[in-house]
Amino acid sequence: MARVYVSLDIETTGLNPDRDEILEIGAVRFKGNQTYDEFSVLVNPGCPIPYKIQQLTGILPEDIEDAPPISAVTADLQRFVGDNPIIGHNINFDLSFLRKHGVLHENIGIDTFELASILLPHASIYSLSALLAHLDVPPIEDGQAHRALDDAQAARQLFEALLDQARRLDSRIIQEVARVSAKTKWPLSIIFRDLSRERRYSAPSGTLGQQLAAKGLIGDADTEGGYAFMLGGNKQRIDPPLKPAPEQTPLNLEKLCRMLETDGLFEKNFAEFEYRPQQVDMMANVIGALNESQHLMVEAGTGTGKSMAYLIPAIYWAVQNGQRVVISTNTINLQDQLLNKDIPRLQQMLPIKFKAIALKGRSNYVCPRRVQMFQAKENHSPTELRLLAKLLTWLPSTTTGDREELFMPDYGEQALWSQVASDGNICTSRYCTAENCFYARARRAAESAHVIVVNHALL
Repeated sequence: MARVYVSLDIETTGLNPDRDEILEIGAVRFKGNQTYDEFSVLVNPGCPIPYKIQQLTGILPEDIEDAPPISAVTADLQRFVGDNPIIGHNINFDLSFLRKHGVLHENIGIDTFELASILLPHASIYSLSALLAHLDVPPIEDGQAHRALDDAQAARQLFEALLDQARRLDSRIIQEVARVSAKTKWPLSIIFRDLSRERRYSAPSGTLGQQLAAKGLIGDADTEGGYAFMLGGNKQRIDPPLKPAPEQTPLNLEKLCRMLETDGLFEKNFAEFEYRPQQVDMMANVIGALNESQHLMVEAGTGTGKSMAYLIPAIYWAVQNGQRVVISTNTINLQDQLLNKDIPRLQQMLPIKFKAIALKGRSNYVCPRRVQMFQAKENHSPTELRLLAKLLTWLPSTTTGDREELFMPDYGEQALWSQVASDGNICTSRYCTAENCFYARARRAAESAHVIVVNHALL
């Protein structure tokens, strides 16, 4: 984009701008791929450098003995930056230290952490180094983390890589975020405005909804929100509900227990398999309870292998009888273990095919219609704009609408989720079907699943 930016980073004696001081400042002035100039200076903080900071940065007391104080540096830094926007990872941290010394008060601060949280909703870690690795950006040659100039250069690399990601978004998403944020003080609005200008002559005009209506993709009543577009790329085939078998078929106890014994199916498939008699005993009791339609309470210690002892009978029972089995967990960790580890392993190994899904409470699912209403509000706050940008970026790609897929580290965003979540008082069958409602879709999908994993709160 045809705009000059300055990427900036500082190293400090600590994390609190009220009591800690600046050790080093690094900055790069650039426009696109062209570097105009660099700024790098060590600063005498006027106080001892904590040992852990010496270890982290490599800046030693002797390095700053003859360095100038911050008061002798700020004027040069302000001249270097000018009135250009400042780029940085968690840039508000850096600006809080510098503004304490009377500089850069008027400059826009663009946070690559915030931008990444919008454009990369599925990244696992959002540190500077992790994001660069996620985007396959090669490290700076001879660069050193936690040195100001090197980190400023890395932030510039991340910023350029994120812009490349943004350019891959549907034009309508970019234009809608630019339109909604146009008259606000949200720092990232200039990014989306500039991206929108890049496409001005190749993209259709009007709001997102108006563009879709003009193409006949949605009705006039939907033109302000682009609600249909939010679901355009994520439709999934919903299987028909399970059909119960005419007669109940009991489980073969001997056949299933043999899987967990020496030379059984598990030992042949897993090198780490260990025969555990208590696991086989538990499975036998679960099988007996299912066959006899009885209640069973089991208390088993760590290392028993409880998950497999109840999963295998539950899966076979569901498949051969055309019925659903609900597994309720007390913790999210156990739920994740079942869905991401144990069940996928069984789907690969067992000779039968089965479907398993997670089903959560209604408020865990986004409602596209409520996003439309949230989008139509006026005078969005920066936090609201950040969440809206995340939603518009994420919605066309998600197949679940589960809030767990959306990176929301900020408490303000988490509090706003209730305004876009599915709500039984608002989301009715008149408006919400499996075609346009993630919660309804999840409930429909559960009807065709053999195993449904929930938490206790949903029961």
